[in-house]
Amino acid sequence: MRISRIAVGDRVLHARVDGDGWTPVEDPYAALADGRDPADAGARIPSRDARLLPPAVPTVLVGIAQNRGASDHPLPVQAWLKSPRTVVGHGEAVRVRRDAGRVVVEAEIAVVVGRDTGDPATTAVTEANAHEFVLGVTAVNDISYPDRAELDVRNFESKGGEGSTPLGPWIDTDASIDALPLTLEIDGRVVRDSSAQAMPVPVRESLAYVARWVRLGPGDIIMAGAPLSNHEAAAGSTVAVVVGDARLETPLR
Repeated sequence: MRISRIAVGDRVLHARVDGDGWTPVEDPYAALADGRDPADAGARIPSRDARLLPPAVPTVLVGIAQNRGASDHPLPVQAWLKSPRTVVGHGEAVRVRRDAGRVVVEAEIAVVVGRDTGDPATTAVTEANAHEFVLGVTAVNDISYPDRAELDVRNFESKGGEGSTPLGPWIDTDASIDALPLTLEIDGRVVRDSSAQAMPVPVRESLAYVARWVRLGPGDIIMAGAPLSNHEAAAGSTVAVVVGDARLETPLR
């Protein structure tokens, strides 16, 4: 199932993609807790009557570092926190900072946590069962300013810009966290072609690692890393991150 969040007037709804529109569904996180797919909860809504929102609203947004290419010397998995306020939706324009040097776009797989991972000291999440704590996956563009990283090793400046985390357009609840194609396009041209399998640290291992140190809950996001899937970009370009069947487009201004 492909689950989006949409705004219809002053209402915000979870809805499954239904042709060129959406059909509202019940809370998908509650349904996951019950071990079932979310049921329909209303009549189909044409696309013209709704506005697409980011598919999740994370309280915790985690990036995985040192997860580039499988041919690189694999370093121990590392994680860092990014502000959830940087999240924007599919199609939303992001203004590039002119005072931060080069801008790099990074195509990444975003894991949407589906249920509470529990006390990190006693969490039940393991590499083997990590998928049981996942609602689904979506596309994320980790927009970065690498020139700032030379003086900012914690990524506070280089990855904290306004709108620096485009996310969407939907959560694919059927996609595998182990085998997903990952493509980066700039102005319609493919500049990177990678996959989940290209990362030295598998997605499930990253999720299990994070859960051992930070409690995660419904809607939280783990960005799994950039397996040779980043490229320099510039204002005026439109960037597309394609994860499986999800295509996330972001105009840079």
